[in-house]
Amino acid sequence: MSKIKKVLGIMLGVMLLCSQALLVSAAPVDTVNVERQYLENGDYIETVISESPIASYASNSKSGSKTSTYYNSDDVALWYVKVTGSFTYTGSSVRCTGASVSADSYSSYWGISNRSSSYSGNIATAKATGTHYFGNAVVERVNETVNLSCSVNGSLY
Repeated sequence: MSKIKKVLGIMLGVMLLCSQALLVSAAPVDTVNVERQYLENGDYIETVISESPIASYASNSKSGSKTSTYYNSDDVALWYVKVTGSFTYTGSSVRCTGASVSADSYSSYWGISNRSSSYSGNIATAKATGTHYFGNAVVERVNETVNLSCSVNGSLY
Protein backbone atom coordinates (compact mmCIF):
# COMPACT_ATOMS: atom_id res chain seq x y z
CA MET A 1 0.00 0.00 0.00
CA SER A 2 2.86 2.42 0.81
CA LYS A 3 4.38 1.83 -2.65
CA ILE A 4 1.11 2.86 -4.26
CA LYS A 5 1.01 6.04 -2.15
CA LYS A 6 4.59 6.89 -3.14
CA VAL A 7 3.87 6.36 -6.85
CA LEU A 8 0.67 8.40 -6.64
CA GLY A 9 2.53 11.16 -4.75
CA ILE A 10 5.26 11.29 -7.39
CA MET A 11 2.71 11.34 -10.21
CA LEU A 12 0.78 14.14 -8.50
CA GLY A 13 4.01 16.16 -8.07
CA VAL A 14 4.93 15.72 -11.73
CA MET A 15 1.43 16.74 -12.81
CA LEU A 16 1.58 19.90 -10.67
CA LEU A 17 4.98 20.85 -12.11
CA CYS A 18 3.77 20.27 -15.68
CA SER A 19 0.60 22.30 -15.15
CA GLN A 20 2.63 25.22 -13.74
CA ALA A 21 4.98 25.11 -16.73
CA LEU A 22 2.00 25.19 -19.09
CA LEU A 23 0.48 28.17 -17.29
CA VAL A 24 3.76 30.09 -17.43
CA SER A 25 4.33 29.33 -21.13
CA ALA A 26 0.79 30.42 -22.00
CA ALA A 27 1.17 33.76 -20.24
CA PRO A 28 1.05 36.81 -22.53
CA VAL A 29 4.02 39.12 -22.98
CA ASP A 30 3.96 42.51 -21.31
CA THR A 31 4.39 45.55 -23.55
CA VAL A 32 7.05 47.83 -22.08
CA ASN A 33 7.24 50.65 -24.61
CA VAL A 34 5.74 51.75 -27.96
CA GLU A 35 7.26 54.47 -30.18
CA ARG A 36 6.49 55.80 -33.66
CA GLN A 37 8.91 57.36 -36.11
CA TYR A 38 7.30 59.19 -39.03
CA LEU A 39 9.03 59.20 -42.41
CA GLU A 40 9.07 62.00 -45.01
CA ASN A 41 6.74 60.10 -47.36
CA GLY A 42 3.99 59.75 -44.70
CA ASP A 43 4.84 56.16 -43.79
CA TYR A 44 5.93 55.35 -40.26
CA ILE A 45 7.76 52.73 -38.21
CA GLU A 46 6.19 51.55 -34.97
CA THR A 47 8.62 49.99 -32.47
CA VAL A 48 7.31 47.87 -29.61
CA ILE A 49 9.37 46.48 -26.73
CA SER A 50 7.83 43.47 -24.97
CA GLU A 51 9.03 41.55 -21.95
CA SER A 52 8.48 37.91 -21.15
CA PRO A 53 6.63 37.39 -17.84
CA ILE A 54 8.69 34.24 -17.28
CA ALA A 55 11.56 36.49 -16.19
CA SER A 56 9.90 37.02 -12.82
CA TYR A 57 10.37 33.31 -12.06
CA ALA A 58 14.09 33.33 -12.78
CA SER A 59 16.30 35.46 -10.59
CA ASN A 60 18.46 38.01 -12.42
CA SER A 61 17.53 36.84 -15.92
CA LYS A 62 15.20 38.37 -18.44
CA SER A 63 14.08 37.87 -22.01
CA GLY A 64 12.15 40.17 -24.28
CA SER A 65 11.72 41.38 -27.81
CA LYS A 66 11.77 44.55 -29.86
CA THR A 67 9.72 44.70 -33.05
CA SER A 68 9.89 47.41 -35.71
CA THR A 69 6.89 47.32 -38.04
CA TYR A 70 6.67 49.45 -41.21
CA TYR A 71 3.26 50.98 -41.96
CA ASN A 72 2.17 52.97 -44.98
CA SER A 73 0.37 56.31 -44.65
CA ASP A 74 -2.97 54.45 -44.65
CA ASP A 75 -1.98 52.62 -41.42
CA VAL A 76 -1.52 49.30 -43.23
CA ALA A 77 1.30 47.11 -41.87
CA LEU A 78 3.78 46.24 -44.63
CA TRP A 79 6.60 44.28 -42.96
CA TYR A 80 8.45 43.84 -39.67
CA VAL A 81 11.79 42.93 -38.10
CA LYS A 82 11.88 41.46 -34.58
CA VAL A 83 14.78 40.69 -32.27
CA THR A 84 14.35 38.45 -29.24
CA GLY A 85 17.09 38.59 -26.62
CA SER A 86 17.98 36.89 -23.35
CA PHE A 87 19.91 38.70 -20.64
CA THR A 88 21.45 38.15 -17.21
CA TYR A 89 22.05 41.08 -14.87
CA THR A 90 23.43 41.62 -11.37
CA GLY A 91 22.75 45.26 -10.53
CA SER A 92 26.32 46.18 -11.45
CA SER A 93 26.73 44.33 -14.75
CA VAL A 94 24.62 42.89 -17.57
CA ARG A 95 25.26 40.40 -20.35
CA CYS A 96 23.24 39.35 -23.37
CA THR A 97 23.21 35.54 -23.57
CA GLY A 98 21.33 34.99 -26.83
CA ALA A 99 19.50 36.59 -29.76
CA SER A 100 17.19 35.50 -32.56
CA VAL A 101 15.60 37.24 -35.54
CA SER A 102 12.14 37.08 -37.04
CA ALA A 103 11.20 39.12 -40.11
CA ASP A 104 8.35 38.81 -42.58
CA SER A 105 6.07 40.71 -44.92
CA TYR A 106 2.35 41.40 -44.60
CA SER A 107 2.17 42.59 -48.21
CA SER A 108 2.72 40.86 -51.54
CA TYR A 109 4.58 44.01 -52.67
CA TRP A 110 7.33 43.52 -50.08
CA GLY A 111 9.89 40.73 -49.80
CA ILE A 112 12.22 40.10 -46.85
CA SER A 113 15.78 38.80 -47.11
CA ASN A 114 19.16 38.82 -45.36
CA ARG A 115 17.77 37.93 -41.92
CA SER A 116 20.47 37.71 -39.24
CA SER A 117 20.91 38.04 -35.49
CA SER A 118 23.84 38.58 -33.16
CA TYR A 119 24.59 39.64 -29.60
CA SER A 120 27.40 41.40 -27.82
CA GLY A 121 27.72 42.97 -24.39
CA ASN A 122 24.21 43.98 -23.32
CA ILE A 123 22.74 44.23 -26.85
CA ALA A 124 20.76 41.74 -28.96
CA THR A 125 20.61 42.69 -32.65
CA ALA A 126 18.45 41.61 -35.59
CA LYS A 127 18.92 42.71 -39.20
CA ALA A 128 16.84 42.22 -42.32
CA THR A 129 16.31 43.81 -45.72
CA GLY A 130 12.87 44.77 -46.98
CA THR A 131 12.51 45.01 -50.76
CA HIS A 132 9.55 46.87 -52.25
CA TYR A 133 8.43 45.52 -55.65
CA PHE A 134 6.21 46.93 -58.37
CA GLY A 135 5.62 43.98 -60.65
CA ASN A 136 9.10 42.56 -61.19
CA ALA A 137 10.82 45.91 -60.69
CA VAL A 138 12.50 46.82 -57.41
CA VAL A 139 11.16 50.17 -56.16
CA GLU A 140 13.32 50.41 -53.02
CA ARG A 141 15.39 48.42 -50.55
CA VAL A 142 15.36 49.17 -46.83
CA ASN A 143 17.99 47.72 -44.50
CA GLU A 144 16.65 47.62 -40.97
CA THR A 145 18.57 46.95 -37.76
CA VAL A 146 16.75 46.47 -34.44
CA ASN A 147 18.72 46.57 -31.19
CA LEU A 148 17.35 45.43 -27.83
CA SER A 149 19.40 46.42 -24.79
CA CYS A 150 19.15 45.64 -21.09
CA SER A 151 20.31 47.79 -18.18
CA VAL A 152 22.26 46.49 -15.16
CA ASN A 153 18.95 46.56 -13.25
CA GLY A 154 17.06 44.52 -15.86
CA SER A 155 15.21 47.27 -17.74
CA LEU A 156 14.79 46.65 -21.46
CA TYR A 157 15.27 49.50 -23.94
